[in-house]
Amino acid sequence: SLERGGNVLATHEDIGDVNQTVTVTAPAISTSARDAIDGDKDVVVDDVTTVIDTVEYTGLIPGKEYTLKGTLHVKVTDEEGNVTEKALEVDGKPVTAETTFTPEKADGKVEVAFPFDSRDLEDKTDIVVFESLVRSGTEIASHADIDDENQTATVNHPEIGTTAVDAADGDKSVATDDKATVTDRVAYKNLVPGKEYTVKGTLHVKKTDGEGNINGEPLKVDGKPVKAETVFTPD
Repeated sequence: SLERGGNVLATHEDIGDVNQTVTVTAPAISTSARDAIDGDKDVVVDDVTTVIDTVEYTGLIPGKEYTLKGTLHVKVTDEEGNVTEKALEVDGKPVTAETTFTPEKADGKVEVAFPFDSRDLEDKTDIVVFESLVRSGTEIASHADIDDENQTATVNHPEIGTTAVDAADGDKSVATDDKATVTDRVAYKNLVPGKEYTVKGTLHVKKTDGEGNINGEPLKVDGKPVKAETVFTPD
């Protein structure tokens, strides 16, 4: 209202006037978790595995300081198919991370890195990232959905498969010789590029007993087992 001398001269009170209207937009976040090595959803097992969570935010105040606080959780499905979650712990401690940032615009992205030892995790374990957006000590937004596939990355243990051939001609028949060589081609999956690994192998002899049961025993020459190893660093 416009007043002069205690008298109302004019008013403007139109609830439908767009020009008089502003809208309160609450901050919001969404997240996308991935393996730090190659950016996919498969987490490679290592003593230092890193999950990167990309957090998209909206409705923040440019120039103000915010903190993203995250925790890793494990997706658990019981025998009846019910899905629950529990905090991922390594050496009895939860895996957490946080990043403080100052946005230049109201909407944008920021990354949170979670390094941890994944060697004790079971194969195909689903890891889900929960995030909380904090300003001045108060949570103003969160994203914690155990069923959100974007927040999920899966642990995949290393795998190997082998194919043995005669080194002389590449077939499956080993020629008798004082220096016969078997070449074993080992295919591997889910290793960490740039880390050193060792493949250790032994030759065994297939035995079938009188009842048709098949077992194996180490192949020995001059009383010693035949074995070999190769050190390599995958690209």
